[in-house]
Amino acid sequence: MSNVDDTLIKCQNCKLPLKIDSSLLDLSLAQKDLLVSSTNDYAAGKYKIPQDRLQRLNKIVYPKDLKIPKSELDSYVFLQDDSKRNGALNDSSVETSTQTLITRRDDDSGDEQLDDDVHGYSSTNTRTLSTQVSALANVFNILSSKSNIDYPVCQDCCNILIQRLQSEHDDAIRERDTYTQFLSRIEQQRKVPQSGPTQVTNDEGSKLKAERETLFQNLLKLEKQDEDLDEQIAELEKQLEAKRQLEKEELEKENMRELERIEFSKEVHSLKKQYELALNNLDKLRKVNIYNETFKISHEGPFGIINGLRIGGFDGVKVSWQEINAGLGQIVFLFATITTALKIRMDGYKLQPMGSYSKISKFSDETQEWETYEAYSSEGFKLGKLFRKETSLDKAMESLLDVIQIMATWLARTSSETREEGSNNANSAQSGGDDGFDIELPYIMHKDQINGVSIKLFGGKPTIEWTTAMKCLLTNAKWLLAFSSSRLAQTSSK
Repeated sequence: MSNVDDTLIKCQNCKLPLKIDSSLLDLSLAQKDLLVSSTNDYAAGKYKIPQDRLQRLNKIVYPKDLKIPKSELDSYVFLQDDSKRNGALNDSSVETSTQTLITRRDDDSGDEQLDDDVHGYSSTNTRTLSTQVSALANVFNILSSKSNIDYPVCQDCCNILIQRLQSEHDDAIRERDTYTQFLSRIEQQRKVPQSGPTQVTNDEGSKLKAERETLFQNLLKLEKQDEDLDEQIAELEKQLEAKRQLEKEELEKENMRELERIEFSKEVHSLKKQYELALNNLDKLRKVNIYNETFKISHEGPFGIINGLRIGGFDGVKVSWQEINAGLGQIVFLFATITTALKIRMDGYKLQPMGSYSKISKFSDETQEWETYEAYSSEGFKLGKLFRKETSLDKAMESLLDVIQIMATWLARTSSETREEGSNNANSAQSGGDDGFDIELPYIMHKDQINGVSIKLFGGKPTIEWTTAMKCLLTNAKWLLAFSSSRLAQTSSK
């Protein structure tokens, strides 16, 4: 039985199978009607039904008047709300009970069939219980339709439902009490008599009117004052905005002036720096001897060097004639520069600096003509080499010695003329010219010899003796350059 109950009846809340009590399976028609009717507490005096609904209710066809074909396992229960409901319900209940209680009984001869008016079912015990449970399910459906609870329910769910309904009942009681208290308060307020007179006398009314008029006038004055204050505020805001704009313009102008002042200060500072740098450079330039920087004379072993050009050569060290010619051209250029700067008058000589092809012109007393000598060697074969005949280079070198002697004499004469009376520290001069004054040079020069060595090659190759003679010549030229620079410094200071 429990298997049948578990499969057919379940709790409508938790969906768990229910075990139906045996007393519910053996309900009579009266007990079923009592269960169904107990949930309906309808009373005609409590409710007022509209006439149109009553007319519609009278047109209802009751179940006993219906001719519905019956089939196996059918069970119908019709619900009615009027006075005829009970009879119809009883009839349907009878039909249901009749259908559920008719069974097929087994005997030794075989199965027996019922009449055609009543449909039968299987006579087994299982079929009888299933039919009873189905009838009980219809009762549960009727109970569920007449309440807010879906039947059947288990004991635990029933307890939960009872607690929920109790809570709803308590809430409803509290809400009812609240409304009751509110209603009682309203009724008490209505019953309270009004204190004082209900009407205002004429004097009090006039006073109230006068006071109202006074307050109204004060209100007008305050509104007028408020408008005046708003206008003043607007005017002050305009003035404040104009003042801010003016201050902004003044600040912009002041910033521009400050920026210009800063830029001017930077420019002045830069110019001062440039001026100081220019003065420093000028001082450096003043201290620089342009002649010493232009004509750098030194020596390296047996060679005399001018501006990095060696003059001379011997068997151990070969020096090309291009380098020697360039060095001789620098010597001619040096003497031409000194004579031009000091305005020295060179009687009988003309210097023609032309680089590696420089020349010296000499006025001949015999022919009364200018003779030009080449201060360079062409390296070509000349017949004079065989006979040691004097060449143009030899005459140019001899003329260079005469030029140095003339320049030394002129410098000695000008130094003696500018020498102060009683001075004993001036450079002494040796007699070597017509004026009787001479500058003391490192090496003595006489005709074609310097320091006792001839400066003529006679068309031959440079030798160690000629190299030494050229070294002595460059040394005298360096001393002469130093005297000339001092003389030039004195002339510029004046």
